Amino acid sequence: MAVSKRKSASITAEAPTKKVKKEPKEAKSNTKTLFGKAIKEEGQEENEDEDEGELEAEPIRDDDEENSMEVDSEQQAAPQRPKIPTKEQNAQKKALRDERRSHKPNAELIYPAKKLWEKLRLKELPKAERQAVMKDMMDLITGKVQDIIFKHDMSRIIQSCLKHGNEAQRNVIAGELVGHYLTLSKSMYGRFIVVKILNYCQKYREAIIKEFYGKVRQLIKHKEASEIIEDAYSTYANSAQRAALIQEFYGPEFRLFKIEDKKTLTEILEQNPAKKDNIMKHLLETLKGCMEKGTVGFSIVHRGLLEYFEHADAKGIQEMLDVMKEQAVEILHTKEGAQVAMFCLMYASPKDRKAMLKTMKPFVVKICKEEYGHMVMLRMFDVVDDTVLMSKAILTEIVKEMEDIAKDKFGRRVILYLLAGRSPKYISPQSIDLLAKGDLVRANTSKKDAAVRSAELLGYISPALISLIASKARSLTSEPLACQVVLETLLHAAGDKTPAVNALLELAGVDPSETTSETPNVLTTMPTDRLYKNLVMSDYKAPKAEPSLHFAKALLSKISPYFGYYAEHSAFLVLALLENPETAAETKKLLQSKSSSSKSSITIQKELEKLVKGKAENELKAVRLILETLAK
Repeated sequence: MAVSKRKSASITAEAPTKKVKKEPKEAKSNTKTLFGKAIKEEGQEENEDEDEGELEAEPIRDDDEENSMEVDSEQQAAPQRPKIPTKEQNAQKKALRDERRSHKPNAELIYPAKKLWEKLRLKELPKAERQAVMKDMMDLITGKVQDIIFKHDMSRIIQSCLKHGNEAQRNVIAGELVGHYLTLSKSMYGRFIVVKILNYCQKYREAIIKEFYGKVRQLIKHKEASEIIEDAYSTYANSAQRAALIQEFYGPEFRLFKIEDKKTLTEILEQNPAKKDNIMKHLLETLKGCMEKGTVGFSIVHRGLLEYFEHADAKGIQEMLDVMKEQAVEILHTKEGAQVAMFCLMYASPKDRKAMLKTMKPFVVKICKEEYGHMVMLRMFDVVDDTVLMSKAILTEIVKEMEDIAKDKFGRRVILYLLAGRSPKYISPQSIDLLAKGDLVRANTSKKDAAVRSAELLGYISPALISLIASKARSLTSEPLACQVVLETLLHAAGDKTPAVNALLELAGVDPSETTSETPNVLTTMPTDRLYKNLVMSDYKAPKAEPSLHFAKALLSKISPYFGYYAEHSAFLVLALLENPETAAETKKLLQSKSSSSKSSITIQKELEKLVKGKAENELKAVRLILETLAK
């Protein structure tokens, strides 16, 4: 390679223009050259002053360069054959490895356990063979579990034993670790063993949780142990144990002395009102530490935050708001966390609310679908005065996924709240009470009238809802939850609802004989038959559409050719048409005439009388009511 580098340097060198003195042929023949430069032999003396600049560089011929490059490439391309180790060398390596392993602590236990573990963790291992492997494993590790649990490989083995062992074997392992759970919880690998024991060994749950008493405030800020505290609190602890864990947030006194008969901070303060300032001080310090350490997402922290907001004064609430306003989006997945976010929105200034909206904007659709998080959206609709900001930051995101939200169990409540407010048909009494508690605070923190705010938000969302129904009528009416959104949109949405009404009428006007399993008849299947019945009733009975849709008259003109079929298969709808003042006369006339879709020569009314004849009184109630109405 050195020769090759000298060659490339010679290629780029320019030819000398200076004339030099030529040597005699005899001298030249005795001088060795390489790429046109003289190489002196060993022992040959050289006068630098005379030789400098006196030799003329010879040009490199193409064939010389090619030959030289071929030699280099052959040398580089020639692979070196790997040396095949002999049996003696392999044996020596194995002996060295075994000797090195033997010097490690518990080597006589760890390596046999690993071999058993390779079998134990196989998914397809037969039950009988797994039991035999577990027996051998327990014979190996019993009495020595404490010595090996902090190694990452043995931690995995113990976890597998807890997973595949029987109750007695699990309890043996859990019993050996009593007194070490606090240390294990702080270990990167040992904490997984604690999780498994909490899950599989119900007998030892109380013992584990008691080891945490007095250390909860420190553990909740620990990177590894905080997850164990959260699992114990949210999944495995009973109500008394949860109260004992959260009490340590209240100060040093509660770490040593638990109040067993009081499970909430409200009860404790009622008994000891003089301790409020001290408790709130320590609670604030603990919660701030949790937020700094990144454990704000845990439900035990949410419980502490909720109790703080419920009992803090205005100054304390503002101090917590400054810390929480940008982290509220991280706590919406629990009941207490959602209520804390509602408190934040309720007490926040317009500037803080704007900051909260910006943090929630990327997650609006997910929040709408949260079991508890959707309540935060309802509180937002109640308190944010800047409806323009709401439309850009929140409603725009809802409109993008409107169909999915309308079909979701919790998401549809967000849309229905804009349409129907706090209707008990869609919102539970407990949720209504929770929203009502904020009305007094809203009077001090929000300036805009509630009715004006609701009307402005409804005006933003209505065009998108009407357009969605016009284009996705079949898809929406096939879902029971989405039918509620369709109904309330036609009853309460602002603007021209004609496109949505026409889309529903088009579905109803299809010949019943042409329906299939993929496109069922909307007037004879649940839940759409109830939707159409309610729309017919909205013309004359509460809840009435605003303004009136005159839906009954339009629907009757669509289904009149098939009226005999619907009188039998969708009797409640026909009864609603018969009771509607706008369509009563025409409906009665159709019932007393011959069915155009039937070959029978008798009237529809006579067919209905034949249908109920001989049937029990509790059958075909709607048909009987139709006949009773006609007889009046």
